[in-house]
Amino acid sequence: MTANQSLTIGDHALTVVVTSPPWFENCYVVRHIASGDTVVVDPGGDADKVIAAIEEDGGTLRAILLTHGHPDHMGAAKQIQDRFGVPCRNHAEEDSVVDAAPQFAAALGYPGLEVPETRETFPGEAALDEGSLTCHVLDTPGHTPGGVCFLFEGFALTGDTLFNQGIGRTDFPGGDSATLMRSITRLIDSVPEETRLFSGHGPEWTAGEAKRWWEMVS
Repeated sequence: MTANQSLTIGDHALTVVVTSPPWFENCYVVRHIASGDTVVVDPGGDADKVIAAIEEDGGTLRAILLTHGHPDHMGAAKQIQDRFGVPCRNHAEEDSVVDAAPQFAAALGYPGLEVPETRETFPGEAALDEGSLTCHVLDTPGHTPGGVCFLFEGFALTGDTLFNQGIGRTDFPGGDSATLMRSITRLIDSVPEETRLFSGHGPEWTAGEAKRWWEMVS
């Protein structure tokens, strides 16, 4: 999947914006086609590029959703919030990671990250209703304490929990490899095999492909 490629999956339009090096992070714009209600998930950087994708998509942005709070997944959240006036939502267990993002970014050599001023938390396993757009939260801690995946009909956004033939790092503060392995198993078992999985970095694959790979490597 290439930068700013859009596709239709069921009742939703999905656009990916791949951010600049070194992260090459996948930010997703998800629009409920009938209503136009839209969310942006994990805007990791390149605020102008993400804002342009949201505006070109033509929907009404309702919220910023974070699978987790690492800098490469929320680097543009403050600018998007300033532009559109929407809340930024993260799991309740992820607050400390989001709060620490500016310091983490500076330690990685990228100072200046700002945390969104208006933040709201959701509990585990919530159903998030953003206008007529609904997604379900699946708790998948391990990469971070409050990491989640967002489940839509026919596809899921897996953040850094699970990549195409790869898994998230657990050597950052709050990471835990045993927890992440349980989360990946739970994710794969929670969705139909035809579900398309879109991760925080790299190409998509299906839950069935992921299940067969996971059975070989875990």
